[in-house]
Amino acid sequence: MPSRVYLVQLAEATQELVAYVERVGPGAMLPRRRRRWRKPRINVLRGAVFAVALACLVWAASVPRT
Repeated sequence: MPSRVYLVQLAEATQELVAYVERVGPGAMLPRRRRRWRKPRINVLRGAVFAVALACLVWAASVPRT
């Protein structure tokens, strides 16, 4: 008997949900996505640091000495 009570409650909740979606529309239930930046991998960070260091080295070598 308790399983039937549970099924009746589940059916009522489903009917309420369907009525709400028909009344308001499905757009109201969609979650708003926030833009999250992916965490870069360690090799990307190492490559970026290497590129910046190399650029600084090339720039320092191209500056005329006095």
